[in-house]
Amino acid sequence: MTHSVERREAPRVPVSVYLEQHVEGQTHRCFTSNLSRSGLYMERPATPFHRHSSHVQLEIPLPDGESEPLWASAEIIYDCFDALFHGTAVRFVEMSQRDRGRLSGWLSREAERAA
Repeated sequence: MTHSVERREAPRVPVSVYLEQHVEGQTHRCFTSNLSRSGLYMERPATPFHRHSSHVQLEIPLPDGESEPLWASAEIIYDCFDALFHGTAVRFVEMSQRDRGRLSGWLSREAERAA
């Protein structure tokens, strides 16, 4: 019998948002399909790309009605590739207290809506 081990620190909420990933002086437009208090999963078209650091900066337009995006420093914890997409899971390392509060509030409201 195989047991699956949940490695995530926080439950993820489905979301459909385009974000900007800034890494090593380059900006990549990515699509995120889920978001949590501790991180997110994003995809971008699979194109040649060499990353020398496991740290990225993210500009996330949270769908909470505010015009300012969230800004976060994140650490890459998982990369996967297929013929079309490069998927990346990240863990948030640093985020302003204000942005963390916005994210937490939005996630709580989404969880209540889904219940």
